Amino acid sequence: MAIGADDAQPVRHDSLPPVTLGWFLKRTLLGIAILMVAMGGLAWLTYASIEPDQDAAPATANMPADAPARLIPIDL
Repeated sequence: MAIGADDAQPVRHDSLPPVTLGWFLKRTLLGIAILMVAMGGLAWLTYASIEPDQDAAPATANMPADAPARLIPIDL
C-alpha cells in the first residue's frame, strides 16, 4: 500500500501559545541574567588568574641603566 499526500493529517497551527508581552519580558530578563552571570564568571576567572607577584614592580626596574648584564654560563 502506497502512502500519498492525501493520507497525511493537516498541521494544526493553533497548538502554539501566543507570544505575549509578559512572555517576552520573562525571556529577556532570563537572557540578561544568564549573560551577567557568564560575564561575571569570566571577569572573576580572569582576575583570579593574575598572579599577585606580577602586580609589583619588577626587580630590574631598580637597576641603573648603565649596569652590565650578568651572564650565566650554561653547560651543554
